[in-house]
Amino acid sequence: MEDFDYFFLGGEDLFVIPDNLRAYLSTLGSPDEAHFAGRRFKGRGEDNYFNSGGAGYALSRGTLRKYIAEGYEDEEHCSPHRRTPMEDVMMARCLRHKFGLGLTDTRDGEGRERFHPFAPGTHFTWKHDPKDWYEEYNQEWGIKLGAQCCAPDSVSFHYIKKPAMVRHLHCLLYDCQKS
Repeated sequence: MEDFDYFFLGGEDLFVIPDNLRAYLSTLGSPDEAHFAGRRFKGRGEDNYFNSGGAGYALSRGTLRKYIAEGYEDEEHCSPHRRTPMEDVMMARCLRHKFGLGLTDTRDGEGRERFHPFAPGTHFTWKHDPKDWYEEYNQEWGIKLGAQCCAPDSVSFHYIKKPAMVRHLHCLLYDCQKS
């Protein structure tokens, strides 16, 4: 564990931009301190804040150390033996109730998100719909539309399932810039 500063969790359909992730995490302070960074959501119910597992989240070495030493076997706060598809909600609940660790606001200075629960095109063309879960989960801080949806130093995009889309994004980010 000492060989790494941060541990990033995300699914197989997550496109991560490692240089942007590394650059962003370097702004948080010492990795030996407690940091929990990702895309904030507020689910239903009071005090139900969590980082979206779909968009990926990062735990600092300090956070993981605490979790392993004091939280991993804590049935009351961390439910380590519970099987659930909501690992993101459970991790946030554990870190909040066991260690008092909240979520980091990962938006840039203009309020644009860095960790994205959808593909770039979905964010870019998003239309407000107050009945949508995404609107509800972002009600507290709002959703930026159009070109303001995404920070230039975005870290991740979810639902990138097709290899052609991975190649397309990679080309746009790396190859097209050289032209």
